[in-house]
Amino acid sequence: MLSLEGKQLGNYDITRRIRVGGMGAVYEGRQRTAFDRRVAIKVILGDYAADPDMRRRFAREAKTVARLQHPHILPLIEFGDEQGILYLVMPFIDGGTLTSYLRHNLPGTGEVATLYEQILDAVEYAHDHGLIHRDIKSSNVLLDLKRNTAPYAYLADFGLVRTVRQNASTQVGKPIPLEQVPGTPHYMAPEQTLGIVTPLTDIYALGVLLFQMLTGNLPYNDPDEVRVIQMHLQAPIPSPCEDDASIPAELGDVVNKAMAKDPQDRYKNVAALRTAFQRALKGPTITLPVTEDVKPGHKPTRPISLDELTGEIEPAAPNGKNRKTAALGRPMEPPRPIIMHQRPRGGEVQPSPPATTIREKRERSARNARPEYAERTERLNRPEVLEYPEKTERPYRAEAARQRITEEPMRSRPVTRRPRRLLFLFLIVLVPLLLLMILLLSQLTNGNGTTTMVSWVGGTSTANIHITPKASVIQNAFLLTASPQTQTSNLDTHTIPDRWLSVTEQSSVTVNTTGKNTIQGQQAHGMVQLTNANKQPVTVPKSLMLNAANGVQIQLTQDTTVPGKQDTQPGKIEVPAQAVQAGQVGNIPPNAISGTCCQPTLFINNPSAFQGGVDGSSTHFVAQSDLDNAKNGLVPQLEQQINQQLNQQIKSGESTFGQADYQIISVESDNPVNASADKVQVKVKIQGRLIVYQKNVAVSTAMVLLNRDAQKKLGDGYQLQGKPTLIGEPSIKAGKNGILYLTLNVKGTWIYSLSATRIKKLTTSIKGNSSDAAKTYLQKQPGIAAVDIQLPFGSNHLPTITKDINITLTSPDPNQGS
Repeated sequence: MLSLEGKQLGNYDITRRIRVGGMGAVYEGRQRTAFDRRVAIKVILGDYAADPDMRRRFAREAKTVARLQHPHILPLIEFGDEQGILYLVMPFIDGGTLTSYLRHNLPGTGEVATLYEQILDAVEYAHDHGLIHRDIKSSNVLLDLKRNTAPYAYLADFGLVRTVRQNASTQVGKPIPLEQVPGTPHYMAPEQTLGIVTPLTDIYALGVLLFQMLTGNLPYNDPDEVRVIQMHLQAPIPSPCEDDASIPAELGDVVNKAMAKDPQDRYKNVAALRTAFQRALKGPTITLPVTEDVKPGHKPTRPISLDELTGEIEPAAPNGKNRKTAALGRPMEPPRPIIMHQRPRGGEVQPSPPATTIREKRERSARNARPEYAERTERLNRPEVLEYPEKTERPYRAEAARQRITEEPMRSRPVTRRPRRLLFLFLIVLVPLLLLMILLLSQLTNGNGTTTMVSWVGGTSTANIHITPKASVIQNAFLLTASPQTQTSNLDTHTIPDRWLSVTEQSSVTVNTTGKNTIQGQQAHGMVQLTNANKQPVTVPKSLMLNAANGVQIQLTQDTTVPGKQDTQPGKIEVPAQAVQAGQVGNIPPNAISGTCCQPTLFINNPSAFQGGVDGSSTHFVAQSDLDNAKNGLVPQLEQQINQQLNQQIKSGESTFGQADYQIISVESDNPVNASADKVQVKVKIQGRLIVYQKNVAVSTAMVLLNRDAQKKLGDGYQLQGKPTLIGEPSIKAGKNGILYLTLNVKGTWIYSLSATRIKKLTTSIKGNSSDAAKTYLQKQPGIAAVDIQLPFGSNHLPTITKDINITLTSPDPNQGS
């Protein structure tokens, strides 16, 4: 990838690269004409920079952002093209992305509300301008972090923006292969795979984003992005309340509706989503039963919030007036519960137990939904009971007596008169027994109400308490990026180093050429002279064979008639002839043929030499197949040599990915193709490259990241037991330029740590209490899974001396928290 650090791009000096993606990168720069103002510069690089579609998409993004003027949408400063590099310039937001913020912070409900409503405002503004973002995710939300104030959010990256189309919800496009669906799989609505993109697509992504902001995790997460898309299509919608019980159920309902599989089941627009979100933040509402007579046509009682019921705000009447003056201008009392009174024997009406107030109901509901709230409430209420054990018994008895009086029905029975004699005998027996019991109790107690029966039977006075701490098993998969450009591991960016191994080898071989040129033999030709000494003409056929002095046969090429003798002059004629045998042997000299033929009076000779006879021959030349065959024979040998040398360069602890990559650098020969030669020498040069990474570094990085997640989720009270383990082997995918993407699944067990100081405080808090009260108190403490109390023989209370209380820790079941 082209590096731009230290270079100038238009009016901007690039200082450093902030992050890099699959199609481009974002750099930090300084604007020269604005007093070196810090800016963020987004560019497209590599092959994408020359892609016409990518350039049009980049320009469309610039045009889109330029027309959007909203306080929570990152504005555009400039759009430019510098030597083929397209770039967007935006303000520099130094708080980073929401993704990095959630890695280090889990915001409270108030902070989530502030950030989420800012994002909703930005998306609603885009929808109002006919634009669908189509890529809403935490990494596209930038945060401006200011001191002592909530973060300020900016929605960025409108590269996948789509205009709103009429009837888009009913227009189904061509299904897209899952691995080619545009957008980010972890935030993608199910209908996007069908080519449907509507504002409801953004509503779905906003639901995913709310889940992530509430829990710190994504609702669907898997190393395989195709699997993530399938989960969006088929898996049930997870509830954030299952991930964190402290999250109100009403917010879980908002996430569930926003992430509905069917777009028609989601919120119809951002405004509806915002209204539901704000209503969920206020908590649940209940409807009081109507105590007055309901007449025909009368409207049912409206839902009344908890704040109205507890008196924090004044309830409003259905017609908008104050409820106290809603009926006939008179104060209107709230409906009272109907209590069935019970009468005791004396005929006196027993007072009813106080009714549970709405505030108590809300607190009990909060305790059930949020264990830490219940725990905090119990801790605030506990000292009155546990710090002063000598005062606990009487309140317990009084409360039990009150409950028996108010809850058990009193049965009247007839009172019969008994003789005074029987009453007198009863008193004689009962009084001595009571005196004896008082004497025994005085001997069996130590003055503070604690029994000492154990000293009578010779047993120990020590109470043994076995506490089992909570254990939590956490398993997570982490995606790490191994890059040759990284020198050291970076936990924040999940990057580790890797490196290229490179070896170059060459070899040569000499082979026979297989190209062949064949030259055909040529026959010699010339003229022969026929002389006729007879007066009569003589006919000579072309089939006449003549023998030259060197034995070469000569044949006439045509029939001829030799004229007869005229007076004293013999008849003469010259006839063309050629050598029967091809080759230079047919090149006979003059008069190599001489003699008579056919008749004694017919004389034949060749006045001139025969010429043109050429011998046949074959020559070799270099064919392309000669070079290819030589190269194919050398390549396997060179690859084997390179592989051996690459293995020698691998250091201890390094692991390889895949096979070595071989590249033929050159193929040379001493004679070019088609050159005449019987042999040719071929030289081949090959380079082999292999990428390696340190597996132990990758595993250690994943384990540290898992420990970070555990501390964030569980708190500082938990300690790692042993070390995390790697589940299976890392899943590796290759990227460009030596980049590897490793997915490691690690698992570890964390156990709550109870210090000696903490155990001492627990001992002080429970001393002198009953076994049930102490067990209830201990089980409500954070980090305690189970409690087993063994009291001294004959005792029903813990000792009042802390040294007589022995607390030991037992090993928890590692699977209890899984």
